[in-house]
Amino acid sequence: MNNKDINKVREILMNEGNCEFTVKGITSYDKKEDGSYGDVPKVFHTVKIEGEEHCGSISEGWYGMNVNKWGPTCVTLYTFNMLGKKSVGKIKYEDVRFIADKEFKGISTIKKRELESTNK
Repeated sequence: MNNKDINKVREILMNEGNCEFTVKGITSYDKKEDGSYGDVPKVFHTVKIEGEEHCGSISEGWYGMNVNKWGPTCVTLYTFNMLGKKSVGKIKYEDVRFIADKEFKGISTIKKRELESTNK
């Protein structure tokens, strides 16, 4: 992935709330599309509160982490467990794969945005 693509991924994650994506290497044990069970990519989504400039957290189901920093190559996340211990993690933009909307099945969100901008 080149720098231009990494910047597009960063821009989309920072600014689009409820943007669904997977991260290379992060899986969970679940039912696959063919009906068998095994490791499937975990689906995350961005959370943007109305009035906020950027997305403030990334979630997966009931679990989420707050954004500490939108860096040039990765996003830094943090959370606290119920005993107050802080956990920190990073997601590299190059490892992110967007989940296409049903309307644009098979087309990445980056490509979708490019198509939408040319159709205006």
